[in-house]
Amino acid sequence: MRSRLTSFVRSMFLQFSLITFSASPGSAQITAPADYLGFEPGADFHLMTYEAAIGYFELLASETDRMIVLDMGETTAGRRMKYGVISSAENLRRLDHFKEINRRISLPHGLSDEEAQELALEGKAFVWIDGGLHGTEVAPAQLLPQLAYDLVTGEDRQMEMVRENVVTLLVFANPDGMTIVSDWYMGNVGTPYEVSPIPWLYHEYVGHDNNRDSFMANLVETQNMNRAHSQEWFPEILYNQHQTGPFPARIWTPPDAEPTNPNVHPLIVRWKNLIGTAMGKAFEENRQPGAISRIRYDTWYPGYATQVVDAHNVVSILTETQLYRYATPQHFTVEDFPEGHRDLTMGVFYPSPWPGGWWRLGDAVEYNSTACKAVLEVAGRYKYELIYDKYRTGVEVMARFESEPPYGYIIPADQPDRSSTALLIDRMILNGIDVYAADGPFEHNGIQYPEGTFVLPTSQPFGLFLKNIFERQAYPDLREYSHLWQGLVNPEEWEGGPLRPYDGVGWTLPLQMGVNYREMSSPITAGLTRVDRAGLSTTGPTSGSFVFSSADNASISAAFALLEAGSDVRRADEPFSLGGKRFPPGTFVARGGERARQRLGELAEATGLEFVNGSPGVSATRVRMPRIGLHKAWVASMDAGWITYLFDTYGIPFRSVTNAEIRSGDLGDRYDVLVFADQGAYEIVDGHARGTVPPDYVGGIGDEGVVALREFVREGGSLICNNRSCDLPIEHFGLPIKNVLEGVAADSFNAPGAIFKAEFENTHPLAYGMPARGMVFFSGGRVFEVKRDDPGTTEKGELDESQPGPMVDIVVRYPDEPLLLSGWMVGDDLIRTKAAALEIPYGEGKVLAFGFNVHNRAQARSTVKLLFNGLLYD
Repeated sequence: MRSRLTSFVRSMFLQFSLITFSASPGSAQITAPADYLGFEPGADFHLMTYEAAIGYFELLASETDRMIVLDMGETTAGRRMKYGVISSAENLRRLDHFKEINRRISLPHGLSDEEAQELALEGKAFVWIDGGLHGTEVAPAQLLPQLAYDLVTGEDRQMEMVRENVVTLLVFANPDGMTIVSDWYMGNVGTPYEVSPIPWLYHEYVGHDNNRDSFMANLVETQNMNRAHSQEWFPEILYNQHQTGPFPARIWTPPDAEPTNPNVHPLIVRWKNLIGTAMGKAFEENRQPGAISRIRYDTWYPGYATQVVDAHNVVSILTETQLYRYATPQHFTVEDFPEGHRDLTMGVFYPSPWPGGWWRLGDAVEYNSTACKAVLEVAGRYKYELIYDKYRTGVEVMARFESEPPYGYIIPADQPDRSSTALLIDRMILNGIDVYAADGPFEHNGIQYPEGTFVLPTSQPFGLFLKNIFERQAYPDLREYSHLWQGLVNPEEWEGGPLRPYDGVGWTLPLQMGVNYREMSSPITAGLTRVDRAGLSTTGPTSGSFVFSSADNASISAAFALLEAGSDVRRADEPFSLGGKRFPPGTFVARGGERARQRLGELAEATGLEFVNGSPGVSATRVRMPRIGLHKAWVASMDAGWITYLFDTYGIPFRSVTNAEIRSGDLGDRYDVLVFADQGAYEIVDGHARGTVPPDYVGGIGDEGVVALREFVREGGSLICNNRSCDLPIEHFGLPIKNVLEGVAADSFNAPGAIFKAEFENTHPLAYGMPARGMVFFSGGRVFEVKRDDPGTTEKGELDESQPGPMVDIVVRYPDEPLLLSGWMVGDDLIRTKAAALEIPYGEGKVLAFGFNVHNRAQARSTVKLLFNGLLYD
C-alpha cells in the first residue's frame, strides 16, 4: 500500500494532464445554466440571486442521478441553506457507506493501519467547494451552477475518473448575501451608480466578517457549515473561493504567505502546496496568465473558513481571483499597474504575468472553474493518498499529545460567567472537539477539582485545533525570520518596521470569554464521561424577591426581561451577603411576578444563570428601561452589525438610528443612550461622497448631526463610543482627552490584534461584574490621557498623566507591567498606566469612551459587559 505514496510523489507532475471537461452528446436532455437563467453564468451586467442558483441546482438534480440537493439549515434571514452533492450514480446510492468510511478515517480511534489502508482504497475523496462567502466577491458563487453542470454532464476520461473517485459538495456559503448583492447591482445596472458600494452589510449581522467567525461560530451559517464539515462529511479537501486577488495578478493560489500557524500537521501544508502548484499548472496549460502565489494571504489566524479546518486535518485551499466590481467589465493597461509590475518580469511564483486587457466577470468565472477542476483532478487521481494521509494526521496528533504537553485543558464548572462558559464548551463540541465531565473529584498539579469539571484532552484527532484556540499565541516577528519569506539566494536582514500580518495575531478564546481554565501538564487519571453539551442549566427564582450576579452575561438578558415585564430592578450600591454567598456592588436586586419568573426560569435553563432567592436589604439604585439607539451609517459598519447581533442575542431592545434622524435633532425626545460602533469619525461625519452612491445614501451625520449629538449629551443623554468612534467626541466635543497613540509610528507601537492585561475599576457602574484584573482585545485602539481642563473646553491645556481631571473617571487602565497576554506587540511602555476606558461628563450627560473594541467580533464576551453596563448606567 505504501508504494502508492511513492508513486504519487514521483508521478505528480509527469501524470497531471490538461484539464478539459467536455459534455457528452447525450447531455442535451439536461438543462444548461444559460437556458434556465436566461444568461451565461459570468455574463456582463448579470448576477443571479441565490434563489435562481439553487433553483437551477434543484432542476439539475431532478434531471440526473449524479446529483442530489441537501439542506444544512436556516440562514440568518430565514432562507434554507441548500447545497449540491455530485458523484457517480453508484456512489450516490452508497453515499451513507462512503460517509461512514470518511468518519472512521477522520476519527481513527481504534482503527489499525491495515484497516485504514483498506478503507482508503474503498473510500471516496470528499471535496467541499464553496462560493459567495463574501457577497460582493461574486465570481465563485456565480460559477457554481456552471460547475455543477460540467461535473454532471462531462463524459471524458478525467471527468469519469473524478465522478468515480470523488464526492463533490458545492456550497453557497452566504445565501442571503448573494441575493442582497444581486438585487443591489441589478437595480443599478445602466445608471451612474452601477458600481457603487452597497450601503448596508451583505450579511444581516457582519458582512465581510463572516470569514472571521469560523472558530467562534456565532452566525447560524457558520454553525451550519462547521456542523456539516466537522461532524457529518469530514472532507479531505475544503476549497473556499474568494475574489480580492492582488492586482495586477488575476488569481492568487497557494503556497501561502508567511507566517504559518504551527498548529497544523506538516502533511496538510504539503498537500496545500501541491494542489496550489497543480492549479498553477492548469492555468498555464489553459493559457490563463496571471496566477500568483506566496504573497499577502497568510494562514496564522484560525477564524477563516479555511484555517479552521486545517487543524481538523482537512487540506484547506484558498484562492483570490481578481475583482473589478460586480459584473461590470473594465479595461486595464500596464500603465494602471504598480510600477514594479509594468515590465512583466516573471518570477518563481508569478511565471506568466498578466499583460493587461479587458477583465470581465466571465474571465474570473473561467479562472475559478480551472482552479476547481484542478482540485478535483488531484483529488480523483490521488484519492487513496488523501484519505490515508488524513488517517495518518489524526493518529499522529493523538499520539503526540499522549506523550507531550499540553495534554489538554481543565475548565471548572463553577465560573463567574456560567453562560459564557457553557457557550465556550458548546462551541468546541460544535467544532468536533470531544469534551468530558469528571465522574468524581480529582487532583491535578496539587489543585482539587470537583465532580462535573470539564476536561478537554488534546489527544484526539482534532487536538491541534483545541490547542490553537486555547493556548496563548506567540506570533513570530517576521523581521527575525527573513529566510522563511524572502526567497533570495542570500536572505537580507530586514531593517524596516514591523511586517504587517493579514489579520489578528492573538485570539486565545477562554481569555476573551472570561472563562477560567488550566492547561494539563500531565495526563489525568480521573473517570471521564463524554458530554454532548455543557449542561450548566439551573432553575429560576422561586420567590418574589431575588438577586443575580452581574458577572454572568446572561444577567443582561434577565435584567431586560424583567424591565420589559415592568418589574422592579436595581443594582446594589455596596457589597452584601445572601444565602451564604457574598455579592459585590452592581449585583442585580429584583422583584418579579409569576410571569416574569417563568421567563427567568427558561433563561436559567438555557444559560445556567443562577438566582438566589431573598431580599438583601441593601442600598440599591433603581434601573430604568433605557431607550437605546444604535447608529447605522450608510458606510456600512461590520462592528455595528456585530453589536446588532449581540443586542439580538441577549434580548436588548433598540432602534437603528440613521444619519438623517441624527441630523433632525431632538434626540433626547426619543433616546436615552446612543451607541456608535467601531468606525472612523470621518465615515460617521462625512459618509459617502456625492456621485459615488445614489443620492439617498450620500453623506454622513454632517455638522448638523455633530451639533445634535452635542445637544443630546449636554441635555442628559449617554453617548457610547466603541474604539475608533471615540475620535468623534474627542475631535468635535472639545473633550479634555488625548489619544496618546495618534501619530505614533508603527515601529514604535504595534499591536495588530492582540490580548492585553487590564485593570478594571469594578466598583464603578460601567465595570460592574468585571474582575479587578482581566484582559482587553486591542486592535487599532485608542489609549487616553486626561487633561486638567474641565469638559467642554477647546483649549489644549497641559497634560498630567498622574492627576486626571476631577470630572473624568478612568474605568479601565493598563497596568504598569508587561502587558501582552497573547499575540504580539511592540512598545507597550507607551501605554502602561494609561487609560483604556473613560466616563467623561458633558453637561448633564456623559460620554462613555472605550479605547478598545469591547466585543471583538462577539468573541470577547468578558468585556462586552462594559457595553451592557453602559446601556443601564443612568
